[in-house]
Amino acid sequence: MPPRSTRPFTLLIGALAVCTLALTGCVASGSTSESAVSADGAAQAAAATERVSVEAVSPATGSLTGGAEVTVTGAGFDGDSVVTAVQFGTEAAPSFAVVDDGSLTAVTPASVDYAVASVPVTVTLDDGSVVTLENGFGYEIQTPVDSQMNYAFTYWKDYNLAEWGQFPDNDCGNFVNQAMLARGWTQSDDWFSEYATTGDYSYSWIRGNEMDAYYASRPDTTRLELTQRDQVKVGDVAMFDWDPQNDNGVDHTMIVSKVTKNLDGTTSIKLVGHTVDAQYRDLDTAITVENPGGTAHFWSIA
Repeated sequence: MPPRSTRPFTLLIGALAVCTLALTGCVASGSTSESAVSADGAAQAAAATERVSVEAVSPATGSLTGGAEVTVTGAGFDGDSVVTAVQFGTEAAPSFAVVDDGSLTAVTPASVDYAVASVPVTVTLDDGSVVTLENGFGYEIQTPVDSQMNYAFTYWKDYNLAEWGQFPDNDCGNFVNQAMLARGWTQSDDWFSEYATTGDYSYSWIRGNEMDAYYASRPDTTRLELTQRDQVKVGDVAMFDWDPQNDNGVDHTMIVSKVTKNLDGTTSIKLVGHTVDAQYRDLDTAITVENPGGTAHFWSIA
């Protein structure tokens, strides 16, 4: 018999080989493997980060209460991707503006809990690029309000007993007035405390109505009503009357620790103080939920 042809078998082997190539890689024509996509994404992110940098902040230090405009220099701020956020530590700048590709301005937020600290400055763009300058900005005590708030947040919970003692049942005025000394006020015959040493003190130091009258007598204070809350600022003093119908005057006092201008035009106020020990007690909750029918006024401190 004549020998069989091997050609059909050879063609079959070739077809199988083509099929195998298709399964293992030929299909990649017009598509990309998952690992290739990941690699490309990582490369693009790395390239974007290289295009953006933060090199310096000027001035490099500022007040604990924030509010200063600083200039951030670097690169890539005015490219295809838009700057979406500038942060000082964990806190977002309340406003910022890109000047050109190499600089932007930002308003500093307050330091967290009015603490002295060195924090990173971070710029974020809408393509996901995030660049950080470690220890880019230093918060310092630079103003009387800085001193007041730093003192208040140091001793709101861990009382300064050695220096000032604690008045039983109601230490709110004692605490607020300590912080006013830290701000720069000085004691006088009309306003003082030696409670921790001799036990002596003025009523204006500890009693609500007398303290309210003393604040009214000072040339550097201005009374603001609850309806004027939009004029209140950090470091001002709040005087509470929990039951105005009884006409017994001031029941409690605290220091304004945060003022927020809301999108709806209202103003939210938080407070730090003793008796109800708190860093950020909400004003409206205090006079509605906690003490229904309560009211308050403020002493704006120059």
